[in-house]
Amino acid sequence: MTDRLSDQVALVTGAAQGIGRVIALRLAEEGAHVVLADRLPAVEDAAAELRTKFPRNRGFAVCVDVTRTEEVDRMVGDTVERLGRLDVLVNNAGVNHPMTAVADLTDETFDHVIGVNFRGTFNVCRASARVMPEQGSGCIVNIGSWYGKQGFAYFGLYCASKAAVIRFTESLALELAPHGIRVNSVCPGNMATDMHWNSLREEAKIRDITFEEMDRQVKDTIPLGTQGKPEEIASAVVYLASEDGGYLTGQAINVNGGCLFH
Repeated sequence: MTDRLSDQVALVTGAAQGIGRVIALRLAEEGAHVVLADRLPAVEDAAAELRTKFPRNRGFAVCVDVTRTEEVDRMVGDTVERLGRLDVLVNNAGVNHPMTAVADLTDETFDHVIGVNFRGTFNVCRASARVMPEQGSGCIVNIGSWYGKQGFAYFGLYCASKAAVIRFTESLALELAPHGIRVNSVCPGNMATDMHWNSLREEAKIRDITFEEMDRQVKDTIPLGTQGKPEEIASAVVYLASEDGGYLTGQAINVNGGCLFH
């Protein structure tokens, strides 16, 4: 790789598995010292893998619930105290919900999805916005979704949570621009991750079709013909975090195989 983020300090939420884990490894490959955060204990395994591959990396693992303000504030504070600064924040922590009519959604599901996807993003952005201006630089990348750019039946809550992330990103970008801080979002489409496969299995059961039929139907809607890879999301994050993306702020970058144009 190009070492585009040499000795920068990065923080990635939802880094125990899936897209977040791949993003963390890619940032480390580009030279950043990476703090991996997640509520799952597996975040320690992800950090161990990163240290094995990149022994000079000074990052560490944090077990955190992004919906809890005090835990988030402590995480950002510890990052700055131990590593001296915070250059790159990637808000990747997120959850989905099963295909459900709005009439059948529970308060608990509402609180969980909005809590993790939007409140969690807000919490970490707020804590970072308190330290990045003192540096006069920084980059925030929030992971949105193409579901945040249009509505999908039976996924109204998830769509709303990701739409909130995109609008919040735009507002925060304008707020932090005078401090030299850029804020963007990356909006994945159908990605080859456990979350995607689990959603397909649930939807296949509801539609009384096989998983293979469901998978084929989804692929037929993607102009490039297949689900994306987490590495492609990581590449977009690195682009936005590096000097290559230095004139971009307030953007919601689609990485969806051509499913949606904006």
